[in-house]
Amino acid sequence: MRWIRSVCAGGVMLVLAAGCGGTGGSAAGPAAVSTGLSCQGALPFVGAPLHAAPPANLLPATSAVTVGAADANRPLPDTLTALLDQQVRDILSKTGAPAVTAAITIPGLGRWSSTLGLAQVLPAQQVDGGTAFYWGSVAKALTAVLVLQLVEEGTLRLDDSLSRWYPLIPQAERITLGQLLTHTSGLQTYASSAVELTQAPLLFCPGANASYSNAGYLVLGLIVEAVEQQPFHQSVQRRIAAPLGLPHLRALRPGEGAPAALATPHAGRTPQPDPGAWMRLGAGNVVARAEDMVVFWQAVLSGRLLAPTTVQSQWKLLYQLFATATESKQGNTWFGQGVMLTEWTDGAGRLRTWLGHLGSIPTANAALLYDPAVDAYAAVAVNSEVSSTAVANALLTTVLDWQATR
Repeated sequence: MRWIRSVCAGGVMLVLAAGCGGTGGSAAGPAAVSTGLSCQGALPFVGAPLHAAPPANLLPATSAVTVGAADANRPLPDTLTALLDQQVRDILSKTGAPAVTAAITIPGLGRWSSTLGLAQVLPAQQVDGGTAFYWGSVAKALTAVLVLQLVEEGTLRLDDSLSRWYPLIPQAERITLGQLLTHTSGLQTYASSAVELTQAPLLFCPGANASYSNAGYLVLGLIVEAVEQQPFHQSVQRRIAAPLGLPHLRALRPGEGAPAALATPHAGRTPQPDPGAWMRLGAGNVVARAEDMVVFWQAVLSGRLLAPTTVQSQWKLLYQLFATATESKQGNTWFGQGVMLTEWTDGAGRLRTWLGHLGSIPTANAALLYDPAVDAYAAVAVNSEVSSTAVANALLTTVLDWQATR
């Protein structure tokens, strides 16, 4: 098994889950900035073919709402817990990763979690019960929930024009909130403010293609602030963390330095400076432990935070993150409204599907997913370049093997 991420154009490709799913990224759309765009009326989509919406039986049953609340307080069977604990120890030993936070929930059976290793190698600092990790672009899943909650409440509409808030951004009158959610707005990815976006030409006409855009989610975060009349991090606390009882999940404030009890990113075993600019509002500014994130994702997919029809709509239009896989046995990833669908073939030759979101910065990465083949939710974050998707796969394979013996 490969544990280190491979470099791809514009960002990082995660082994076992193709695509730059982190705070950097490129997509199947054009790589060069387009100039002199003539965007008259609704233009047809000309990008890579879309993925079909997952069948209803691939998504968890919404009847799991009450079960999900009980799972958090029920441990997985001792035999499985021991296997997963050993797998984490083996991963740290084999990969040299400083630390891992991981959690798995099997609906109706219970939850397992482990946070192990060094929050910082030099000077040595062990993780403890309060250590949180960066989750990179997994934060986009939370931003999408906030936006879609406001849509359900009638405060926003997916066809609202960006010009309502930022009329000076090029083609703002043609960019919709729905396009920002699905990375089809044409906004470039690396702009760090709405003001900077007013000076940046679009990559393509809104809706005509798809290209992963951190800036699009920065704008969505700012829109949430404008509508809610409170800072983004307070909306995350009020609408997600507090209702779900997640003590370690929070959104960092703009300009906030590395908070206490946070696992330091590493290049190999060398601590790195706080990622700062990577932690853009709405696009990548969430820190948490794995047990927080797995509860969050189960709450989303089982209908505790959004209506079931809204959850289904998140997966209706799935745009390919990359036109082709660049490595043999490398999966492909598509993105919807704040969600990612990843398909890949495992070591046993089985086609697997993960429903979730990936995230990475150069020196830390994370994965949040539901695996229908295992009927399990998984959350993994690593404070180095060791692949969180490879860790998640190893843990889920352990569960599959255990299930086969029952």
